[in-house]
Amino acid sequence: MQAIWFCATAAAVPEGGPGWWKLIGAFLLVFALLVVFLKFLGRLQQGGGDGDVSLLRVQSLGPRRSVEFLRCGDQVFKLYRSEQSMVMLGQEPYDPMRHDRPASSAALPSWLDRLRGVTRG
Repeated sequence: MQAIWFCATAAAVPEGGPGWWKLIGAFLLVFALLVVFLKFLGRLQQGGGDGDVSLLRVQSLGPRRSVEFLRCGDQVFKLYRSEQSMVMLGQEPYDPMRHDRPASSAALPSWLDRLRGVTRG
């Protein structure tokens, strides 16, 4: 009677032999290859586009509906986006004074003060 090949292979591994070490080594090799592949994929995505493309602002209109302002070079596109469609509402030249909003760092402290009941005079 012939032994099944995987049973014969399992029987050939000596007790406490390299079975666990091979399993751990294979896991580490696969994990390292995954990390290298993801880094390579990230570099491909970063280098593929032009630096003048960015999402300027998103205004929510309800569940799964929004108006988005997308900058492509020196043009700004106003898009309506829903579950089933995306519609271009308009296009205008990019103006940094109008389209770039300054980061408001005072919004969070004032919100926290309102929660605490602190009034500023």
